[in-house]
Amino acid sequence: MRNVILGFEVHQPFRIKGSYFWNPQFRDNPIEKYFDNQLNRDVFLRAKQKCYIPATKIILDEIERGENEGYDVKVFYSISGTFMEQAEKWGREVIDLLQQLSYTRKVEFLSQTYYHSITGLWDDLDEWKEQVKQHSELIKEYFDQTPTTFENTELLVTPRILKEVENLGFKSIIMEGKESVLNGRSPNYVYRIKNSKLVGLLRNYRLSDDIAFRFSNRNWDQYPLTAQKLSDWVLWSEGDVGLIFVDYETFGEHHWPESGILDFLRWLPRELSRREIKMKLPKEVYDRAVQEIEITQTSSWADINKDESSWLGNIMQWAYDEMVRRTEMLAKELGKEYLKAWKYFTTSDHYYYLFLGSSSPAEVHSYFSSFNSPIDAFINEIYAISMFQEEMRKKLKIENEPFIFYKGLKRGKEVWTIDQYKELIKQKPEYKDFEKYIQEWIKQ
Repeated sequence: MRNVILGFEVHQPFRIKGSYFWNPQFRDNPIEKYFDNQLNRDVFLRAKQKCYIPATKIILDEIERGENEGYDVKVFYSISGTFMEQAEKWGREVIDLLQQLSYTRKVEFLSQTYYHSITGLWDDLDEWKEQVKQHSELIKEYFDQTPTTFENTELLVTPRILKEVENLGFKSIIMEGKESVLNGRSPNYVYRIKNSKLVGLLRNYRLSDDIAFRFSNRNWDQYPLTAQKLSDWVLWSEGDVGLIFVDYETFGEHHWPESGILDFLRWLPRELSRREIKMKLPKEVYDRAVQEIEITQTSSWADINKDESSWLGNIMQWAYDEMVRRTEMLAKELGKEYLKAWKYFTTSDHYYYLFLGSSSPAEVHSYFSSFNSPIDAFINEIYAISMFQEEMRKKLKIENEPFIFYKGLKRGKEVWTIDQYKELIKQKPEYKDFEKYIQEWIKQ
């Protein structure tokens, strides 16, 4: 394989307070009340020192070195809006470095959901579309790029998401190189999505996870992983274009600098160049699609199943998701800091902490979680979102439960008041036939 795409997921959530159930906060601002500003700051500052600044400086240095020695060093970033908000608070120098990368024209910034949310899995995609639009505007504002490549949260892809990504004007989407999608083929090609103009770039999860999960594992039979070794594996791999995509925190935070991970990052472009392997950007390979794949199921890059079960796979996750959905119209009516807080609640990490499992997947979820256990996470998260809903109901003087629209098994919007219903049908005329919904509800 003579071409490789190297990219980084950069994300930090606004974490719900870990002791909210036992020690609720009586503050006016809902963001300060429900989210742990101190923990978010501490985590960001640690990652900034160990990863964001040194890793980004290495990429800048290697781009310059490549220019001086006659080869291109190119990478892409998928950066969440919540990361950028935290960087504005506690790491403006990180933004400055990322902007320097953009000026080189050898770094591509992708679009994703601003709040790194799982709203793409909802039957109603209005909020998902809004977050995607907001994120694209963010990338344009900070990096002067209009994204043409899309990466949905955690590589979550469904047929509906693919259709909407195409409708939004993107040219390609980053996906997991899942066996059930490839049907025996290699992920190291650019694929055309069946019945779509979209191009699929499929992550080589073996090469990616060798870096992300196995780099510091002394029990791994390939330990230690060096830039030379990985470059050889790329060279020997079947295919045309390989996609390596990992969390940016891999470099210095998940694997500490003492492990040699930053040296690995520095040497990787050099070793790839020595083997005449070219580093490409996603936008540079759109026209290399030679085969077609069909997407009929949900896929993601998480755990063994590589589907949605890491976020919506158990009753705690379903309950939390239902409360988030029920709170949407209240937050949108109050607006301002209430709407902002609600959007923070949609972030995928809160769902991820509620995962129940065993063995390696459970260890990974536990590593990332800010709670002691999934049960601890559920107690605090469901209490926080419930209190958030109750607070808004009191402000709006609403005592009733919401009316939730369904079409068959598909859940639509919810409304708490007649005024909300009137506003809804202005935006969505399909909800106008109220009698029809009532009749269907009675039949059920």
